[in-house]
Amino acid sequence: MACKVLVDVHVDPDLLVAYVPEENLLAPDGPNKDRFDHPYLSFLFYGMDGAGDYIPIKQLREKYNRPRHEVPPIDEDA
Repeated sequence: MACKVLVDVHVDPDLLVAYVPEENLLAPDGPNKDRFDHPYLSFLFYGMDGAGDYIPIKQLREKYNRPRHEVPPIDEDA
């Protein structure tokens, strides 16, 4: 199966989207919080949460069956 991925414009400014065989995708050993720039980020994500994870728009959440991003309530008793 091929996966559609966004390409970092700092790596290749002429390539925005690429198809990559699933077996060629590797999970990072740990979180990667390096800078990632792409012109589609503002269309696909609301921004980042406090942990640095992208918050997907409703259409992406529905397509990939992901829960809505909820900010945990502040515990005022602590």
